[in-house]
Amino acid sequence: MQIPAWIEFKKGKVEQIVEKISEETEVLRLTVDHPCKLAVLYTPLTGPVNIGDTVLLNTTASSLGLGTGGYHFVICNLNQAGVYFKSRGHGMKLKYTPFQMQRLLSEEQQSPYHNHYDHPVDFHNKLIYIGELHSMLMPLCAYFKYYCGPGIRIAYIMTDHGALPVGFSKNVAVLKDKGLLDVTITTGNAFGGEHECINIYTSLRTALNIENCHIAIVTMGPGILGTGTVYGFSGLELGLYANLIAGSGGSIVYIPRLGFNDIRQRHMGISHHSVTVLRDIVQYSLPLILPFMDRQKRNKVIEQLKENGLSGKHRIVFMEGREIEQALYHYDLHPTTMGRGLDEEPQFFYAIGAAGRYGLKYFSSLLSGDYKRDRL
Repeated sequence: MQIPAWIEFKKGKVEQIVEKISEETEVLRLTVDHPCKLAVLYTPLTGPVNIGDTVLLNTTASSLGLGTGGYHFVICNLNQAGVYFKSRGHGMKLKYTPFQMQRLLSEEQQSPYHNHYDHPVDFHNKLIYIGELHSMLMPLCAYFKYYCGPGIRIAYIMTDHGALPVGFSKNVAVLKDKGLLDVTITTGNAFGGEHECINIYTSLRTALNIENCHIAIVTMGPGILGTGTVYGFSGLELGLYANLIAGSGGSIVYIPRLGFNDIRQRHMGISHHSVTVLRDIVQYSLPLILPFMDRQKRNKVIEQLKENGLSGKHRIVFMEGREIEQALYHYDLHPTTMGRGLDEEPQFFYAIGAAGRYGLKYFSSLLSGDYKRDRL
């Protein structure tokens, strides 16, 4: 009996290098027996390719029409006999898979940071943002760099419940290029960050105490897995991280997924994903910062908070969030969430702006009064 494979493979021929997302990530156009003609190449995993090379592709997601589709992924270059490898440590990511890779973990003995990990995280005068979607990262970084100036240091901790390679994120590439993000840290099986860490705790230690960032933003990479059930979605992990941070004395702002233009009713107002995390998973009272809205939308959100016991559990604060527009305009950024931009889903972005304004109050003693006055 033939056992069905879990992965669909196809061969393709490289026609064009369409785009470089980052130094280590390229988008290729292919001749391939498939409706999708684009593929992502991670050069540290496969080595480089040339026009005309034959590559082996993972075409599974595109064939299934999933949200993770739209691209194939290059498994190997069949024109190469091998690639150069140099060992630096013994840490492995994607362990026990054909793509297990050696990465120098920041915690291990060969790392210059090794001795820092025998100490707990010092959360004093630090603020951690937890975002349910990767699309929250770009606006929040832009907000703080615009209103606080370049002196405020921001770390991004990418978890392993979305895309695993940080190089897949165009948002991260743009933020780094514009100087709006200082440090990238990949935790668990996520990989490619400036620091490779084993877990969320050592990632926080790296961000806050080794890199001395004022702000750490924790969210998964691009993509979120949802099943239309109460608990079956990949963002649930964020509630567990919130418990760890709050229980260790850290200050957290959980950014809710807010919107009013999703065709799925369960994501109207505050998404059911955010409600589940804040109601059932988070065990501490957190500041829940929401933007000013018109009466109808505000009443919808207040009703959701009351129905789910969130108004009594968390500290609900309404703040101005429209200032996010000026920050995005200044840096010529046009982020989207689920394919919708600021014009289509303003409350999503205003929620990020409101969370940023809360952070300005938190860091008021660190910021230049003249700088804030000029920008606000």
